[in-house]
Amino acid sequence: MTRLPEVISTVKRRRAWSVEEKVAILDAAFRPGGSVAATADRFGVSRALIYLWRKQVRDGAMPGVAMTDAGVSAFAPVTVAPDAPCPAALPDKSARARRRIEVRFVNGRMLHASEDIAPDVLARLVTALDGERS
Repeated sequence: MTRLPEVISTVKRRRAWSVEEKVAILDAAFRPGGSVAATADRFGVSRALIYLWRKQVRDGAMPGVAMTDAGVSAFAPVTVAPDAPCPAALPDKSARARRRIEVRFVNGRMLHASEDIAPDVLARLVTALDGERS
């Protein structure tokens, strides 16, 4: 009996996951009470890929994503508030001084920084202030 050749009419392509999707999947898999197996099934991704992404985050190979030593992603919900109107009479230097970043922590602390602060410096400050729970 001879077998007929198999005809493949479509090409399956790999899914391209955005960084935001990867972070959401990692968060679901590794949050307290989360499960890698359940998350993999829910999102249709292999368990090995979830662990690979976690390794990439730990190694700093996933741009824009950081993880603390405890294995928790260094992300928090952010709300962007509209700028307060600046009076037209203010000099340019004074107007620039008003452009600030305000971070309010769950533990009640607040951080004010200039909008041109280096992101890595801001991340270290946030980690330090949020890590010291009062």
